[in-house]
Amino acid sequence: MDFLHVIRDIGGSLDRAGVRYALIGGFAMAMRGVQRATVDLDFILMLEDLDCAHRILRQAGYQRAFHSENVSHYVASQPGLGRIDLLHAFRGPSLSMLARAERLEIAEDVSLPGVRIPVVQVEDIIGLKIQALINDPRREVGDWQDIRLLLETAARMGRKLDWELIEDYLELFGLESEQERMKGWYGEID
Repeated sequence: MDFLHVIRDIGGSLDRAGVRYALIGGFAMAMRGVQRATVDLDFILMLEDLDCAHRILRQAGYQRAFHSENVSHYVASQPGLGRIDLLHAFRGPSLSMLARAERLEIAEDVSLPGVRIPVVQVEDIIGLKIQALINDPRREVGDWQDIRLLLETAARMGRKLDWELIEDYLELFGLESEQERMKGWYGEID
């Protein structure tokens, strides 16, 4: 998948159409300083903008392979386009994630100058990771590793975190006891 070009093309089309969206998942982690392998692009978008996003993705060569109340998955037959997953925002926490997202430059690449895309905050990536490990216990080890990397990287970069927001996510899923361990990861940087 040619991530940078897909982000430029799809992000640009979503922007022009006024779709409210933000990058989440592995590429969002990379945008926040954590390099990790990923094979798709993940976005969160307003549920009421889903029809518009669907048209944009279809025009770009994607087919919807799965759809539920909460998510839609799109695949393309053209190898460079890869897979795009959409998380539908319609509940309080996901709507707040979109409101907090900030536009970041996606690359220091002369072929993509000035391309900026909304990316959710580190705390929101952590919240999504917590939800994912609860929804699918098989992901637990990997998602906790990603959370640790996000916290350690934020500490290394001197980024202050909203621990109240992280606590809200932990409480939402009954994991309040994990906050001290997470704060330890944030403070364990040499």
